[in-house]
Amino acid sequence: MANGYGGSSSSSSSSGSYSSGEVAGEGFLKIKDGVKAPVGFHYMPDGGLMSDADHIAVNGYVEKTINQITIDQGDVSPDGGSKTISINGTSGFVFSIEIYEGNRASYYNFKTSTWSTANYKHTNIHVPSGVSSLSVNFPTESSLKTYTVNVYAETVENIKTKHTTISEVRNADGNLNLNLSSGSDSNIVTKLIYQDVIKNLYVSAIAPSLYAASTDTVDGAVSSSNRIVIDGDATDQTRLKIGDLVTGTGMLTAVHALVTKINPDNDNTNEIEVGVTDSISDGVTLTFTPPFNGMTPHYTDSTSGRQALEVVSSTTTTLDFSMTITATSGRAFSVKRLPIAEDLCVVKLVTFGAAALPITGEDVSGSTYYRWPITNTAGLSNGMLLDPSRSGTGVNTTSPAIISDYKTTTTLQRLDESRYNTDFSDYTIPDISISGVDTEGNIATTVDRNGLVTARAGNITFNMQQADALKSDANIRIIAQGAKNIKEASGMEVSLSDVVLTPTQVSTTTSGAVSASATIGVTAADNITVGATIRGVGINSAVANPTVVSKAAKTGGVNIVASAVQTLESGATLFFDGPSNIITLTGKIKVKDMPITDQTLYFNVERFLTCL
Repeated sequence: MANGYGGSSSSSSSSGSYSSGEVAGEGFLKIKDGVKAPVGFHYMPDGGLMSDADHIAVNGYVEKTINQITIDQGDVSPDGGSKTISINGTSGFVFSIEIYEGNRASYYNFKTSTWSTANYKHTNIHVPSGVSSLSVNFPTESSLKTYTVNVYAETVENIKTKHTTISEVRNADGNLNLNLSSGSDSNIVTKLIYQDVIKNLYVSAIAPSLYAASTDTVDGAVSSSNRIVIDGDATDQTRLKIGDLVTGTGMLTAVHALVTKINPDNDNTNEIEVGVTDSISDGVTLTFTPPFNGMTPHYTDSTSGRQALEVVSSTTTTLDFSMTITATSGRAFSVKRLPIAEDLCVVKLVTFGAAALPITGEDVSGSTYYRWPITNTAGLSNGMLLDPSRSGTGVNTTSPAIISDYKTTTTLQRLDESRYNTDFSDYTIPDISISGVDTEGNIATTVDRNGLVTARAGNITFNMQQADALKSDANIRIIAQGAKNIKEASGMEVSLSDVVLTPTQVSTTTSGAVSASATIGVTAADNITVGATIRGVGINSAVANPTVVSKAAKTGGVNIVASAVQTLESGATLFFDGPSNIITLTGKIKVKDMPITDQTLYFNVERFLTCL
């Protein structure tokens, strides 16, 4: 064999065990004409014998280098599988390799392709081509397993192999990341392979600003009117919005009393207009319920309708998903557009420190502040949204606010002189610059096995001042909206394809016969919305697209009013096209670098659905 090497035992097509050769080359010629040289000697080209030690003393070693060790860093499935270890270097390098699980509980035998407790090291592999690929098979496991891969650069006879110069990569906590580092200052390079249980990727929904209800009190009795004055500023969208359901003592419960106008006459920011006329006493507490309230699934409030997808951590995969979104009784969804990856988000929870951190020159006369200390900045970045909820975790937040850098400038003047003219011009210089996420030199206190920081204290700064009441608040939501922010928050990349939104057909039956009347009694009006198109046996085809004008109550067997008179039999089935209380969302989701913990991706439904 060329270079004095042979290959009776081979781990791949490009490598073989070190052995004596038959032709002189880089390695020693140990066998000539079928005669083996004495131990410690080799044949010279003229047929004479020479001491190995003397040859090396005179000529030195033939030096080879292992340049790169490549292993797919995705976790091994708990169902088992295989991985390829690629080792690249200069042609003719020699290496050994061992792989063991845990604290050397079992070893991989490359000859039998099995695991056993017997110590095993695949030794002195010669790689004439400079590229060696070895396949490793992994068994089925039911818990986290760690496999250590040691690659040794070997010196055999006059072939001396070394690893390339070490290049260290350290995690944020200062510990060495073996898998991201390369090379070595010794003869060994160590890599790690993990095998873990299946992780769950949940696909759910969230309405960050249009879910949680708020309250306020009536300021002055209301008598047979649809105008109500409240104590608070109705133009404050953290208090209420058009479309909110209004409930409280004295308000009609049989119908949806919705906010239709705010400051209807532009003369009182505390006044609202609702869609019904009623009488309400002074001081009554009113509840303003946003349209998405009660929908399922939603964040942690309800998991009904969400889907759990099984994913191997640290891998890339594409999976089909299907989620059923259901509106609360009396509400229905209208589709604005198909959702895209930017409509996805993940949620991080943060705890604020006991006091804000005023910035030099900041106006804090209103006890509001831009910068705040938090217990954990891990996964946070500029552009992420502070909890916009009206109540609960968002009760003390001022929104819409995002994490953002804080910068100020100072304007100065300079003298511009020319031969015939002297003038002054303004210019600006940076004054104060503070990062949106500032770790303040705090080291990471927790880093996961892949080097991702999971805990590090620091400060965050918003583009909008926040009230002092936010101090010490715990589990405040930070919403990482869109693919870029999701990667920052979780480490995974996501994309969507083949997305379809399918409304469920709304239908009911007539509760009695209808004779030339626009008023139609139905057995269930729960999911019927004003504006929906009516069709069915008996609907007057001469009238184009009759629609629902109104209904007597939001739910139950009540009368609805059509846009044209109808004559219908009792028990006739009617279909209502348009908004639906149930939407099925399907498609494909691609996930790259699935985290090592379960994750939930939320569709922000406010971005692509309207709830009526």
